[in-house]
Amino acid sequence: MEKKDRLFMRPPGMPEKLAYFIRYYEASDLSCGMIAIRCRHSGDLEWKELQQFLATKEPKQAAELFYEQSSGRLVILLDDVSLAQTHYTALAIKEYLQSNEQLAEGICVASYPESGDSMEAILWEMTERLYQTAAMPSAIQVVKGHDHKWERRPRLLLVENDPVIQQILSVRLARHGYEIHLAENGMEGKEKVEQVQPDLVITELTLPVMNGYQLIDWLQQQHETTERCKIMVLTDRRLEEDMSQCFRRGVADFLTKPFSPVELDWRIRRLLVS
Repeated sequence: MEKKDRLFMRPPGMPEKLAYFIRYYEASDLSCGMIAIRCRHSGDLEWKELQQFLATKEPKQAAELFYEQSSGRLVILLDDVSLAQTHYTALAIKEYLQSNEQLAEGICVASYPESGDSMEAILWEMTERLYQTAAMPSAIQVVKGHDHKWERRPRLLLVENDPVIQQILSVRLARHGYEIHLAENGMEGKEKVEQVQPDLVITELTLPVMNGYQLIDWLQQQHETTERCKIMVLTDRRLEEDMSQCFRRGVADFLTKPFSPVELDWRIRRLLVS
């Protein structure tokens, strides 16, 4: 396995069959309704009764169901439907699950490409909403397309001493329209911050000359007199203590390696528009 393959991973809870359908829809440029639900099964892991319910209610509607028992997440893909149609179908599914006491905490709906140009990124956002918000069973959350327009290109500073990660992420993020600046250590990161005044600093913790913690502390001191930039940690350090220390220091987000580039894209955009 090449080094770059060890750095990136598929999102957790992404079965191979679901990944196949995502690739299929994106390659064929077909529209697809997406429903994510936290629910409880009743011994029917394939959800045959729900599939029969959908087939009876919408005989012409093709649907694929993917259930992850460990997380209790059910993902439903609806072939060639709009966001409005997906929401309508989700209402019927919610009523069905509630009547069978199988709805756990909530439902989130989206539609490709209405809700975004990456199904994987859409699914990340849907899952994030289900698991990090206090969703009530009666609520259906809707993921709409991002229509945020930048007044200027956001400036990102990547402080990373791994040349492979530097190269891959600088190319990828530049393609998303960001202005990318690079630093190999904390001291160089300080100099780049003063030069370019980034909107977001993405830093490793394990750095030569000046480590990531020292850079974060210095950035927070600068915030007392200059415009505040947000800080994201992207690191190979996985200890809970490292995460706690970063958040105590005012870091906005923390992501460990290996990571999903799609998740990183989504987290960066969320920080920049919030």
